[in-house]
Amino acid sequence: MKHHYWEPPIALYLFLGGLAGGILFLSAIFNTFVVPGYGEVFAMPVFWSLVAIAIGCVFLVVDLGQPGVFWRVWTTAKSIIKWGATFLVIAAVFALLYLLAYLGDSWTFFAPLSDALKPAAGVFLIIAGFFGLCIMMYTGIMLSTLKAHAFWATPALPVLFTISAISTGCAAVVLSVGGWPAQVSLETLIVSEVVLSILHIVDIILVVTEIIVLMTMVLSFLGAGNVTAKAAAKRWVKGSYAPAFWIGIVGCGLVLPFILYVGGHGVASEVIAPVLVLIGGCILRFLVVNTDDRAPIPGEIRYYERVAKPDAEFVSKWTYGKNIY
Repeated sequence: MKHHYWEPPIALYLFLGGLAGGILFLSAIFNTFVVPGYGEVFAMPVFWSLVAIAIGCVFLVVDLGQPGVFWRVWTTAKSIIKWGATFLVIAAVFALLYLLAYLGDSWTFFAPLSDALKPAAGVFLIIAGFFGLCIMMYTGIMLSTLKAHAFWATPALPVLFTISAISTGCAAVVLSVGGWPAQVSLETLIVSEVVLSILHIVDIILVVTEIIVLMTMVLSFLGAGNVTAKAAAKRWVKGSYAPAFWIGIVGCGLVLPFILYVGGHGVASEVIAPVLVLIGGCILRFLVVNTDDRAPIPGEIRYYERVAKPDAEFVSKWTYGKNIY
């Protein structure tokens, strides 16, 4: 039975959600423990996390097909997507408050509001960072709980998605730290350079870790007894998805950024490497979401055999279509 629960918009939703979570988590860590007192340098990364959340939610609504179905996600207690969407909204609210605390540095119109919010800016970012961590873990847990897909039903997937989310978040912070609305000064430039130098080391460690987890997961499926999981893994290694896996994820998304981070300077390590990490993280979500055919749930085939023929088409579309949530 060939079917994917989700189409490309969900892969983008998972990527952008994890990216936003990674940005907020790392910004909170650095703002609290590494360079406290220089919160303005993380305002731009936080802004891009809000953009990622907004676009990701749009893709979620697009995949659900209609606003009414999106509302049912919020009213269904057992919906895993409900919890993810809740984490996104809470993170977005506190991220916005943090951003507003520094907008007054560039736009005088926001100065009174910024002055009122700035004393609590650090707390806002800590809360946003905590829910960012929840978002990162959720993106992998959401798939791993769906046992009908053998390739998803592994504890390694949440670990892989969390590491990838932190890595892509790290890349996004590298590209944007110290940008608007932070005022350009010698002090902010020095702080930004310190953050960049540490982030390069962090992302090198994350890339190596991601390679190990990814290869372990794929190799374990290749040697697994589950026929569906083994077929999906073979599709990655030497099948139709092999070019995207070896060139897109392993080559461009992991190995090349590692080389550029270690041996590159300037544009190579500060622009090209993080952009490649972002591209690789996006391709990873697409492959994971679309890599596996759904196995029938026990009793499912018998159920559909007993459904009256006039109703079979409707039930099939409702169950296997965009309204499954």
